[in-house]
Amino acid sequence: MHPAHYASPAFLESLLRAHPGAPTDLQVEHVRPFPVDNSASILAVLTAGHAGRAVGHFGVEVTWRAGGLAETRRLVLKLKPPGAEVAAMLASLAQATGEPLASVYPAYVSRTGFAHTHGRELAVYEQHVGHPLLPKIWGLHADEEHGVYVVLMEYLEEVELLDSVMQPERWTDAHMRTALTQLAAWHANHLHAAPRLPALPGGECAGPEYMLEHVPLWEGLLCSAARHFPSLYSPARVGHLRQALAALPLHNAALAAEPQTLIHNDLNPRNTCFRRSAAGELQFCAYDWELATYHVPHYDVAELLCFVLDTDRYHLRATYLEHYRQQLHRLTGSYPDAAAFRHTFGVAALHFGLHRLGMYLMAHAVSPYPFLPRVVHSFFDTIEEFLPQRVAVPEQVLAQ
Repeated sequence: MHPAHYASPAFLESLLRAHPGAPTDLQVEHVRPFPVDNSASILAVLTAGHAGRAVGHFGVEVTWRAGGLAETRRLVLKLKPPGAEVAAMLASLAQATGEPLASVYPAYVSRTGFAHTHGRELAVYEQHVGHPLLPKIWGLHADEEHGVYVVLMEYLEEVELLDSVMQPERWTDAHMRTALTQLAAWHANHLHAAPRLPALPGGECAGPEYMLEHVPLWEGLLCSAARHFPSLYSPARVGHLRQALAALPLHNAALAAEPQTLIHNDLNPRNTCFRRSAAGELQFCAYDWELATYHVPHYDVAELLCFVLDTDRYHLRATYLEHYRQQLHRLTGSYPDAAAFRHTFGVAALHFGLHRLGMYLMAHAVSPYPFLPRVVHSFFDTIEEFLPQRVAVPEQVLAQ
């Protein structure tokens, strides 16, 4: 169906009326489109060429009347494809990168976390209406017949550090500590809670079985990265990751012993910004929750720090991690051991590097992302600090 249908006064009125607390006499009087930048949404950009339907972000200035009063707001209409189409698009990228990944990837097409992106984002927004960590959502709709999933959200303007992925130096110490403090509150609130996301296949959470089952995929992604980007994946770095893969059964014990929480799973400056209150107080905001899943809380922190800390601030990584641990422990009482917390952080960072960075680099081989080399360097510095090559690996593990 054409995007004009979803941007029509009648459709937007139905979305707004269904929003919790919306007045029953709400009537949309006028809709004016305006351009928005889609480039920050990697999945939307990549999938748009594969989907035979409307996909992407569309700006709509909507004027409605309720209770005799008129109101005009600039909103973003996000039209999402079914996750299966996203997964199929990524599978085509895997084929384009060649061997060995082309042969390995087909077995994992629906197991990389992208096959159910449409249901997860809508579920997170529906279950957390009004949460300060999220953007304001004005409407949600699943158009199963046409395979389009709709999010009507605020247009993020008058915010700080919106899509700042190419400007990590703009993240001040205040921004870092605010993000980590408020992220700890989110993680604490969902710790030990029963999973509530729909379409989350059994075993997809980052447990030991899931990790071990994905070793062939991660080996394929690692080989592909080393072949396409030898300046980023030097023999020494590849050796470090291979040693970590061999030791994965040991590292899994750290994850198995930890409670999981609802994580963003794509937490970086492409999907975050900050609001500032009239009193000058910062509020962290995270959007694009389509990859949300359950994992140890350390994972979101590992990704954020890999994206935001450049070489001049690597030395602050442990300081920021300790700040986050203290906040999470204050709220939960579950993390008194700083050394154990650091080790789990290292394992979570390893998972991020093997899986998410591997997927990024698969796409990077076809459509380069300028920010990615910096993130790769930061990742390797992270595991050298928190998961150094001193782990004793039993010979039977190395022989596998």
